[in-house]
Amino acid sequence: MTDESRRLIETLVLIPTKIGEAIKRAESKPQPEGEWPLRTIVVHLIAVEREVWQYRLHSIVAEDNPHWQYTEPPLAEWESHYARYSLPQILYAFALIRQETANHLRRLTEAGWKRIGTHAKYGEMDVAGLCGRILEHDEEHLAELNKRGA
Repeated sequence: MTDESRRLIETLVLIPTKIGEAIKRAESKPQPEGEWPLRTIVVHLIAVEREVWQYRLHSIVAEDNPHWQYTEPPLAEWESHYARYSLPQILYAFALIRQETANHLRRLTEAGWKRIGTHAKYGEMDVAGLCGRILEHDEEHLAELNKRGA
């Protein structure tokens, strides 16, 4: 595993903690009207992790140059699934699911990291490029949460 691969995995694993810290700061503040509630943001992160990122990471290994479309998981279904859970439980679930992603990445060989897939909007990318997209998505939501908690 390269230093870049290790760095990406370490960064991915830290995101749930950063999200949790940002939510703690935001919980005591008035939330903007018309925006997703805090718990919905975390449920969205879980849904995207499962249905988008993990799916793509598995397909990039299993198929030669899989092609992906933009997809948005059905949030209402995911919210229904997590309706009985508290926000701390949902954050914990996100951390566990992200750890699954990290474990999958740790098992990849160097050749596995070089495999490619093609996204309809973002074009061809290897595993590191896909990890970059994951982090970009995480950072968008983290920035929003940090703004809410400021």
